[in-house]
Amino acid sequence: MKNEMTLELLRNQLKNFGLNPAEWSICRLQALNFLVQNRADESFALYGRLEYRNRKPQWKSLEVYSL
Repeated sequence: MKNEMTLELLRNQLKNFGLNPAEWSICRLQALNFLVQNRADESFALYGRLEYRNRKPQWKSLEVYSL
């Protein structure tokens, strides 16, 4: 359940990058690395790196992974 809460928190933080959280799905690749995939066009994906500040997860960076 904690993992689901973390993913939901990260999805909501996509707003900070000008993205609509409802349009994206997130899956963990490695401990602090995630694939953020557009729900309408799965070939459009971002590579996200996570960091913890005050024991709370947040995006460190998002990069275009594929178009």
